[in-house]
Amino acid sequence: MSFIRKMKKVLSNKKYRENPDPENLSQERLAALSVGAINSEQTCYYCDSLTTGEEVCEIKGNLENFYDITDHDSAIETLDWLFERGHRVYFDAIKAIYAGRGEGIDYSRFTEEDQANLMEYFMNMQGVLPLLMQEGYFSGNIFDLANVSVVAWDMGRLVMATRSCYDSGYIDEEEAWKYIENAYKACKEVYADWDEFAKGYVFGRAMWSSDAQFLLGIMGIAEGLLADEKSPWKRVSLQ
Repeated sequence: MSFIRKMKKVLSNKKYRENPDPENLSQERLAALSVGAINSEQTCYYCDSLTTGEEVCEIKGNLENFYDITDHDSAIETLDWLFERGHRVYFDAIKAIYAGRGEGIDYSRFTEEDQANLMEYFMNMQGVLPLLMQEGYFSGNIFDLANVSVVAWDMGRLVMATRSCYDSGYIDEEEAWKYIENAYKACKEVYADWDEFAKGYVFGRAMWSSDAQFLLGIMGIAEGLLADEKSPWKRVSLQ
């Protein structure tokens, strides 16, 4: 997408961009797509269709720059990683550290690079917990982290990346819906509603990067999705 086109889209302040050629999806598939609603708002993707509505060259560039995806094989490898492992393995280890159970972490699950990432993410969480508490996402009781899951962070990105891979021609429609519907099922197993989902997503983003300005932006998107009557989260329930 050209810079001018992107700026026009941002300045228009039009939320929840809809596909002008509706795909007539079932409520369940719309709910599955809504797992990626925060990401759709960030990227100005359509919120109600498998196709994103973006230029393929732009999507391919983002997939390569952010996910190292350039073809079918790398797409499947990354999508499987997000679904099966993702960043939640780090968050679960961090929760154990905060709970005083660091000795119980199975470090054999982590490569040397993973262990370096784990320490980085741990420091990120330390730095951002005061902001999370200030904004009402964290009670201040460190043991409450045990009840937080960042499955939302992994599954939200899985839906976005899957749609991008589909539009790029790296995966077909059947493969795409398999990943998106599996992401939806994974979230249903963990969260009772979109409010819990939003909290999990915000915690995942906070662990990944403690940049306060960007995190506040994510919080704003999530809170809008929860409150705005026209948001995808108001049209379909998580459960």
